[in-house]
Amino acid sequence: MACTRQWQLRAAALLLALLCVLQQHGCSASDAPLQLAVVNQVHFHLEVVAGAMHLLKHLTSAPVTIYLPAKVLKTNWYGFTSWLGGREGFIWKECKEYDGATTYDLVWFISPEYHIPWVAATAKQMQPKVAMYMVHNGHIPDADFNRIKAWSPDFPLLTLAPHVAKYISNRTGSVEPQWILPIYPYQPANACALADLQGGHNCLKGFSVQGRIEKSRRNYTAMWQQISQYRKTEGAAALKNFRLNVLGESVELFSVPGEVRDLVAVYKNPPYPIFYDVVYHSYGLVPMLASPLYYKSKFSSTVLTSFITGVPIIADKAFMGAYTMIERNAVYYQDDDKNELDIMFTVARMPPQDMWRTRMGLDELRNKMNTRAGGLILGWLKDKGLQPDSESDIVLDKANHKQLQRQHRRS
Repeated sequence: MACTRQWQLRAAALLLALLCVLQQHGCSASDAPLQLAVVNQVHFHLEVVAGAMHLLKHLTSAPVTIYLPAKVLKTNWYGFTSWLGGREGFIWKECKEYDGATTYDLVWFISPEYHIPWVAATAKQMQPKVAMYMVHNGHIPDADFNRIKAWSPDFPLLTLAPHVAKYISNRTGSVEPQWILPIYPYQPANACALADLQGGHNCLKGFSVQGRIEKSRRNYTAMWQQISQYRKTEGAAALKNFRLNVLGESVELFSVPGEVRDLVAVYKNPPYPIFYDVVYHSYGLVPMLASPLYYKSKFSSTVLTSFITGVPIIADKAFMGAYTMIERNAVYYQDDDKNELDIMFTVARMPPQDMWRTRMGLDELRNKMNTRAGGLILGWLKDKGLQPDSESDIVLDKANHKQLQRQHRRS
């Protein structure tokens, strides 16, 4: 019940924020519901699909159509449909089921860098008045980038973070790229609250490293060295309550050195519900980024996982310098003279109210991110003469808000 109540409050907060944006844009209700679709022809970036679903559903009373590969829908890929498939207000279709004739007011293409000819043909057939193309890797080859750019000469290409938008800005011509980060908040079956921690209930444990288990992406070796050195200098007893979770898709041979194996739990290929639950019940996320591209032209999935679960990241100066939309009060900051393990111990020793203050800072920032994203989408729709219909969540919430104001004035 507490979890359901928490979810209702978050949804209400997002609707209220979007209502304010709607009023700023001066939008009135439309008679016909917007026809919206999300297209992701690959079996990854599904957490971005979830965020897009979360935002778009508030803008129309019609079902939002979600196009995904058969591999995802038929096999419940990594538990994705278990995580989201029960939500109302969506039509799930395999990409190959698109009839070539149905048109939409807005289509959000999540991964247009992949299978570019198919995306080009599908976008032409869907004829969206607003076409949202996301570029995940700013360093994609010129030929691919220029073709995607040509699909939308008067509309900004989209990225997930400011530094990626900045990187591609010199490649986009007259239309500046824009960043937009859609977030679907995770709803744990067993929520952890400040009162639990203050009452001695151990609902959080350890830290988590997430993402594809691949050495080119994450510097596992440096972490093993930190843990091993600490054990040598401080003794095994100092690490008796330490735990590091490694979660992600296993794409190469991976093993944990024997000297630290008892302190590390590896979750290879976990389904989304387990993946997010393990992260949610940890103290914090450790990026451990191994490639400089994550600070220049790529987006780290750790950022989105942090927002989805409400679990703060251990972030240093370089990380904050790249992901400038993240506020200092929403992370565990790592000073230059500290390593990740130092911050883990600092966080684990924090008074519960201090730890929770950072989590609440992240929760507030998540609301800001979704509100900002919703505001951008409403603005793009308005520019094309489109607006939510009278039965959409956002307009109904506006009507309910006005009714409450009238009742308040009468009383």
